[in-house]
Amino acid sequence: MILGIRTQSKNDSVRLEEGPAPNGDGVLYVAVTCACALILVVVSVASAVYIRNSKARSQHPRKSLTCCSYSAAGTGALTGSAVLVKVDNRPGSANSGSYATIADLEPLYARPCGSRASYYAASHVTLLSQSSDPCEKARAVSVPRSALQCRSLVQEGTFGRVYRGGLSIAGREQEVIIKTVTDAASAYQASLLVVEGSQLAGLAHGNVAALAASCLDGCNSPMLAYACTPSELNLKVYLTDGKHHPVTRDLVNMAVQVARAGAYLHGRGILHRDIAARNCLIDTSTLRTRLADAALSRDLFPQDYHCLGDNENRAIGWMALETLQHGQYSTASDAWSFGVFLWELATMGQQPYAEVDPFELMVFLRDGYRLSQPRPCPDELFALMAVCWLNPTRDRPTMPQLLAYLQEFYDALGGFI
Repeated sequence: MILGIRTQSKNDSVRLEEGPAPNGDGVLYVAVTCACALILVVVSVASAVYIRNSKARSQHPRKSLTCCSYSAAGTGALTGSAVLVKVDNRPGSANSGSYATIADLEPLYARPCGSRASYYAASHVTLLSQSSDPCEKARAVSVPRSALQCRSLVQEGTFGRVYRGGLSIAGREQEVIIKTVTDAASAYQASLLVVEGSQLAGLAHGNVAALAASCLDGCNSPMLAYACTPSELNLKVYLTDGKHHPVTRDLVNMAVQVARAGAYLHGRGILHRDIAARNCLIDTSTLRTRLADAALSRDLFPQDYHCLGDNENRAIGWMALETLQHGQYSTASDAWSFGVFLWELATMGQQPYAEVDPFELMVFLRDGYRLSQPRPCPDELFALMAVCWLNPTRDRPTMPQLLAYLQEFYDALGGFI
């Protein structure tokens, strides 16, 4: 029984008496009102939290950049497994996973180089100093044609050939790799071999395959010789021939050596412009890895180069966004190529962006798409790749910083053995 309260009009006394029970509509109205009030409180709190986080992100743009999430690219241009990921800065994006290791790298590439890389310390070099005569360095190591002997054919392209042979100077014979062109090669192709082969001539570093000798007599095809060991071969061939099975620490060791070579070049004001596995040599017995020039690479590895309608073959998959857009080369573009080189190592020589039309790659990169994390690539190694592909260019690490991080990672991997 429900008791109601009724006020008397003639005096202040009250009397309890029976009254009708409230109907169901009244109860429903009260419940809806309470629910709406609760929702309003929750929305207010959520808005306050979002505004506070937005202010924090605006006050710390570097952190916002490095802590971005990466989500698989959903585009009709890609088939099979996802080969691209897209940088996604939107809060609460679905199907995205944040790589905390990218943020962990920020102290490394944001601060001056540590002591480990101090020997190779170099700031960003934006200009490549060149001689007025690009073949001058090759002429400086010129030898008679009789001093070079081609023994066995290693690689052959449409107009280029690579031999294993010997170099005889002052009664001493040295094992060398010899690059030359065939009779079918044009004068331009022959001169390009010499120009690109001269890039690293005169350098002395354990991880740089510098030009050891040349033969430019003008009557025959030019010949370029590089010192090597009997067990040395092209790194891309090593990764893809199926005969070798390096473990992760071995791959990181190769990356350390190429980073050391890159830091050395940048310290001398030299840009490589085409850091890739095809332009490296590896000794299969010791795993010593050396960075070489790109002479004959377009002919020997045509699948890596594409012509975008301007009659010039370029390594599209290894080129930085600013290089594709504006033809700009710098130490930052070398760092981008090095990131793709790391991806090659992690995938045992797979083709980057194999499922993307070369004519569309610049747009994909501009829209934020990047190569995805290979399996079973460690997060730490993929995080290093990711910072190599950052925009703007100033946010990418330098070669000395890449070297320092890779060396520390290599040492850490040794602790588990």
